[in-house]
Amino acid sequence: MKFDFFTTLTRSVFLLCVLCIPWCFPVLGQSEELPNFESDVKPILAKLCYSCHGAEKQKGKLRLDTLSTNLLEDARSAERWHEVRGVINLGEMPPENETKLTADERRVILDWLNPTIELAGKLRQSKGGRVVLRRLNHKEYQNTLSDLLGVNLDYTRDFPPDGMSPDGMLNNGSSLQMSDIQLEFYMASARAALDRIIVTKDEPEVFRHRFTKSTDGGFPDGVQGANDLGRHRQFIVRMKNDYPEQGAFRIRTAVRVELPKEKGPVPRLRVRVGYRPDTLVDMETLTELDLHKSGKQEFEFVGRIENFPLPVRGQGKFPGLVVILSNAHDEFSQSGKTQEKEIKGEDGKKKKIWEHGMGYPQLHVDWLEFEGPFFEQWPPEEHRQILFPSHLREKREKAYIRKVLKSFLPRAWRRPVSRKEIRKYVGFYRKLRPEFPDLESTLRESLVMALIAPDFLYLLEPAASKPRPLTSHEFASRLSYFLWNSMPDNELRTLANTGALFDEATLSTQVTRMITDERAKRFIDSYVEQWLDIDAMNRVEVDTKVHPDFPRNKRIDHLRKVIRREPIEFFGEILQKNLSVEHFIRSDFVMLNDTLARHYRFDGVHGGAFRPVSTKHQSVKSKANRGGLLTQSAILLGASTGSDSHIIKRAVFVRERLLDDPPDPPPPNVPDLETAEPGLVKLSIREQLKQHNKDTACSDCHRGIDGWGLAMEEYDALGKWRTEITRKLPDGKLIKLPLETLAKLPDGREIDGMEALKDYLLTERREQFARAFVVKLLTYALGRSLEFSDEKHIDALTNRFNDDKMKLQSLVQSIVKSEVFRTK
Repeated sequence: MKFDFFTTLTRSVFLLCVLCIPWCFPVLGQSEELPNFESDVKPILAKLCYSCHGAEKQKGKLRLDTLSTNLLEDARSAERWHEVRGVINLGEMPPENETKLTADERRVILDWLNPTIELAGKLRQSKGGRVVLRRLNHKEYQNTLSDLLGVNLDYTRDFPPDGMSPDGMLNNGSSLQMSDIQLEFYMASARAALDRIIVTKDEPEVFRHRFTKSTDGGFPDGVQGANDLGRHRQFIVRMKNDYPEQGAFRIRTAVRVELPKEKGPVPRLRVRVGYRPDTLVDMETLTELDLHKSGKQEFEFVGRIENFPLPVRGQGKFPGLVVILSNAHDEFSQSGKTQEKEIKGEDGKKKKIWEHGMGYPQLHVDWLEFEGPFFEQWPPEEHRQILFPSHLREKREKAYIRKVLKSFLPRAWRRPVSRKEIRKYVGFYRKLRPEFPDLESTLRESLVMALIAPDFLYLLEPAASKPRPLTSHEFASRLSYFLWNSMPDNELRTLANTGALFDEATLSTQVTRMITDERAKRFIDSYVEQWLDIDAMNRVEVDTKVHPDFPRNKRIDHLRKVIRREPIEFFGEILQKNLSVEHFIRSDFVMLNDTLARHYRFDGVHGGAFRPVSTKHQSVKSKANRGGLLTQSAILLGASTGSDSHIIKRAVFVRERLLDDPPDPPPPNVPDLETAEPGLVKLSIREQLKQHNKDTACSDCHRGIDGWGLAMEEYDALGKWRTEITRKLPDGKLIKLPLETLAKLPDGREIDGMEALKDYLLTERREQFARAFVVKLLTYALGRSLEFSDEKHIDALTNRFNDDKMKLQSLVQSIVKSEVFRTK
């Protein structure tokens, strides 16, 4: 019965806490006299705009003749007028084939719109424009629990997916809902975590093994055990029964390396743990590293056994824990494929081999040792961090528990904790104590309560009747979840305790420290994935008949993995070196490892680690102009069909992700260009568009889209440079079509190809790109969608960004020092 009581109690407490969180309510400001709409603005709109946005037509679902001009009270109309101002500023409306606004007409409209929107923004900010109550998303929860408990396990394995906001962010408070079912997941996760951290048993048995020879035999075809590692030769060991199922483990190994005489590829030692040596499905990689020195070398690797696939004891065809060492330079990789040699066998048939001793990188395993569970002391360090040694433990249990809670709760809840809150959790402990056999088990259940409280699961910033400055601890949390995707560390908490974090010089130092910290990789990964929708590439199935060099099996597809990493590594390089974000449009370097270098046809790149490589190293065989985001395979593959490029998807990427100007969604039931009519598949892309755009409704939409995508046609679905298009017909045959890159953009400008597109973006659209970059990063930093009430903050940040030559680190510093970031 104790668990039923506990579950009911925790849910009730949780829901009561959430319902009691205060919200701010509208506070109306004073109205100002505005320019006259009826006499000055309306006649211009009637003359030039109502024919397309009036009673008879509503292109883009916009009707201006009935759109409310009371922006101070009608938020939805205010947002629409904000969009109107944007297209007028960009010169995109009226369109090129219609009568344009004169300079005076444009000035009259903007003179009415600008102060009206500014005033409406000020009034709305006083009743909205705030960071909403925000639950930790899955990555934030995972990182926070790992940092809090000191053990990195998969705490979110069974969680339902997070909601995504309309702007593509996964940390938007409005999209992160909570339900009873989710609360059950959080409770189960917290309990499972604390079960592993707080130990109640005696020191467990430690399993130790030493292997000097690989297991040979008993494996399916294609898997060969050997000490000399090659294309199908791996060092494989199996522990049938004597292995741990919980805790840390340690692997030590000695290998001998033989490098090629001439500079070239190096061996790449890969260590995998699981239970199926013939497949990667039931094996996970522990580590992978390039070996740059010849001779004998020893290595030690540590992991948590819970993070790897384990067999069910006594069941299945593959009993026991398996450890595999392999030379990943060769195994399942394009690099290995390039080193194959074709020979004739005794039966006269040709076959491919990796001939040992051909001068390629060689790797020999002398021995391997396994130890687990591995710990320096018992109870382990993570247990002692919570249940620390104290003379109070045996004699004054209640006082000891109070001391434990006083240490744990402020870290878990990321703020000081009152005596009343401590007493409340001591009370929970005392109520539960008769139900459990020992102090550890009782405390474990009490801490589960703390880990499902809103104070842990949410970034709590209690609202007031009007905007207020964040407290020092609220600010420390907002800062750490922006740049680390996790809780503040001891240094940030100490500065928050004294209020020193608000000192400008101190804050600058802390932001620099956080950016250069290893934990900043979490921000880089999460932000780039969301900003650029990197996972779009994983939603595309590559047609291997059109692209035969692309691996068919996603699980062993090392190429796909490094393609996905490129934009993340690229962003990290720009951030760490405080480079201008103009590099996202055009750069003189790319981030490559050996696999991606071969894909892009760059010479002289060896090893699996990413590093900046000058675009001058590109092979003369490829005339692609690499550099920037738009020529990266992750972007181009994500905006493709998997068989060919998709100009609409590529255009939408540019407008939505780089310019913050997403086009309206297509009307319902509009088919893709190639599937609209069977005959279109044999036509060039320009001829397809010509046929498709015969419909006026289609033509109006495509006028603002097509040009962006046509300019990128030099690159195929995989991001490879091309001079002609290969297209697959419904019957499976492949045909060649001419390449067409001449494009007309929405403002009437004609450009030809990718380089011209980059030029245009860096000249004609530079200001828009700068502003869009500010909007995207600020949206992520605040954890909410921006509104037109944020205009003044966006303007100020964009102006400062331009003054700082659009340097990325400088923008991060400006955001965290801005009023909007420091205000609730």
